[in-house]
Amino acid sequence: MSSLNDHKKFRNQKLECSFMKPVFNKEEYGILSEYGAWMNALHSGSISPMTQKQKEFCDNIKKQKPPTGKFAKIFWMYLKRKELLKKGNLVNQKILAKDDREDWKKIRKMRF
Repeated sequence: MSSLNDHKKFRNQKLECSFMKPVFNKEEYGILSEYGAWMNALHSGSISPMTQKQKEFCDNIKKQKPPTGKFAKIFWMYLKRKELLKKGNLVNQKILAKDDREDWKKIRKMRF
């Protein structure tokens, strides 16, 4: 069983989650960056849950459906987005085609 000091050690760490900015609002992003390393340690088994809520959090994260708890939902979305990032299916930017042909320049200037 993990001690309180083990939990505090992970609570004081910050999680790199900048790839989540397009998905989360300011509050959710703040929660993830503040508690993310700790939630990740709980999820990975680096520390064991000390309370019933922490056990429920771990159980909720293991499900395939999005959990209902606020913290669990945020961390679940983080994990799923991280999977997409590893697979290369994550696109944060729109790729705009550049077409400088004369006829397209005229069309873009037209007003409808």
